[in-house]
Parts: sequence; structure tokens; C-alpha cells
Amino acid sequence: MDDKEYVNNTCSKCLNKYNDKDLCNIVRTIDGSFKCSNEYLGKVGEFVRTDKGFIFQIDKQKRNLDIYFFGDAILGKIKKHSMNVKDIIENMDIIEYKLNNFNYTYIGTVREFFDPRSNQKKIYVDGYSLEQIQISKVLSHEIFNDKCFEVV
Repeated sequence: MDDKEYVNNTCSKCLNKYNDKDLCNIVRTIDGSFKCSNEYLGKVGEFVRTDKGFIFQIDKQKRNLDIYFFGDAILGKIKKHSMNVKDIIENMDIIEYKLNNFNYTYIGTVREFFDPRSNQKKIYVDGYSLEQIQISKVLSHEIFNDKCFEVV
């Protein structure tokens, strides 16, 4: 089976399967079969982040997913997807958040730190871990860098 046959026969969730010029993210595996990284994408409520910094959530009618596949040249390729928005947050993103026990809203920049005790990188916002906050809005660092005006 070649990659076009795979798209026609197997990839049921990829809305871009009839595009002959772009075969999405299909890769050939070691055993010679094909797979698509978008094959399991499309659960309602799932958050998606593209390589150009666009972040959206899939709605019940999957209209956001339709728009993504229609305009993926503008929006970029899917970089991360998760049911939890905290999983797609990256270093230098700007977020609006509330602390778990308070009603005040704060705006902060996500920073990545190396923890020598656990030997892992951890993500914090103004000294708080992502588990300690409730995120209400996200501005990706790619969009910020692309759209901001630099005062000289």
C-alpha cells in the first residue's frame, strides 16, 4: 500500500485526505506501513497548537478543525495537541491566569527553569507552577513576536 492508498483507505479523521498535493503528516514506519500523526486528532474539547503559534479548541461540530485543514498554509502544521491547555503551553508564552484560591486575574510570561534536584526542565509563571494556576487566556510567543511593534 502506498501513501495515497493509505490516505484513501485508512485515515478517517484527517479532513485533508483528498488533497493530492499535500499528504499531511504521513510517514513510513520501520515495518513499511504508513501512519499519520493527525490520525487520532479530533476529540471534542481538545486544544491544538500549530508551529506558527495559533491555538484553538475543537468544538462539537469540529468547525475549528475544518478551518485548520482548509487554511493550514496560513496556520501552520500541528505541533502539539492535548485535552489540557497546560500541556501545549511553551516557554515565553503570555498567559492570563488566576491562582487556584483567589479571584484576581494576573498576566505573566511563562518561563522554563532547570531543576537540578529532579534533573528536569519545569515551566513556571511568576514563580507559580502550572498546577497552581487556572489559565483563562493564552498568547503564544510566535504570535507575539510576529504581530508586535518594536519601538526603537
